[in-house]
Amino acid sequence: MQQCFLGINVAMSFKRLRLEYALEGSSKYIAWKDSMEVVLDDNGLKEFIEVDVPKPTDTAQVDAWKKKTTKCRRILLEGVKDHIVSSPHGKDSPYLMWKVLTDLFQSKSNQRKLALIDKLRNIKCENGDSMPRYLKKFTQCRDELGSVGVTVDDEDLVSLALLGIPNNWHSYQDSVNGQEKLPGWERLWSDLVQEEIKQNTRDKSSSKASDEENCTLAAKVKKEKEKGSFSKSSFSNDGKKVDKLKVRCFRCHELRHYATNCPKKKSKNGSVEGFECEALASQF
Repeated sequence: MQQCFLGINVAMSFKRLRLEYALEGSSKYIAWKDSMEVVLDDNGLKEFIEVDVPKPTDTAQVDAWKKKTTKCRRILLEGVKDHIVSSPHGKDSPYLMWKVLTDLFQSKSNQRKLALIDKLRNIKCENGDSMPRYLKKFTQCRDELGSVGVTVDDEDLVSLALLGIPNNWHSYQDSVNGQEKLPGWERLWSDLVQEEIKQNTRDKSSSKASDEENCTLAAKVKKEKEKGSFSKSSFSNDGKKVDKLKVRCFRCHELRHYATNCPKKKSKNGSVEGFECEALASQF
C-alpha cells in the first residue's frame, strides 16, 4: 500500500515502511517533520517521539513495547538520508533520536526562514525580466517559505509585488492604489501581464514612427551630400571628373573657381581686357 503525506510518498507494507523522499538537510525539514509525525501517528507510534516512553514493569507488556520501539526507530532511520543516519544512530530511544534531529535542523530552519523572508522583501523587477518571470520569483519564494512552515498571505504578496515593479509603471501603481481593495494574487498576475502587453505595443509603435523619421532624415542628408559633392566638382573636356577645390583661376590666381566665374571680374567694358592683360603680364 502506498500513501502520500504533504507531497512525500510513503510506501507502506506490513513488514516494512519506507519514505521515498527522506530528510537530507534543513531546506525541507519542516515539511519532513510534519510528514513524519503523520506517519508515526498513523502507526500508533507518535507518543514515542513526544516523551521518552519507559520500559513497562509488567512483563506481559514488555514484548509489545519492544516491538513498537524497534518499529519507531526503524521508521526514523529510514526517514533520513545516509549522511544523516549517524546523528540519531546509537540513541537508546526514539525520543532521543527525534530530539537529536530536531536540535540539529530546527535552528538551521529558523535561520533559513529569516533568509527567505528577507529574500521575499527584496525581490525587484530587474532589467530584462518579463512580468511572468518577475511574478514567478514571488511564487517560488512563497513555496520555499511554505516548506519551512511560513505562510505568506496573498495580500502581502500583492503589496510586495507592486513595490517591486519598475518606476515607469507608476501610472498603474496609482490606479491600483486608488482602489478600495487590492486585487488578489491571480488578478494582479493577469493585470500586470496585460499591462505589459499594452506597453510593449505602444513602444513598438513609437519605435516604428521613430525609425521612419530617421529614414526620412537620412535620405535627406544623403541627398544634400550628393548635391554638395557635385557642386564641388566639374568635368573636363575628355569627360573626366575634376575637383574644383584644386582649380586655379588664371585671372586672380586663386583656387576653387574658373576665370569665367572669378569674383574679381569686371563689367563688360574695356576694364576686362585691361585686367586680363595685367594678369598675363604678371606671369612673365
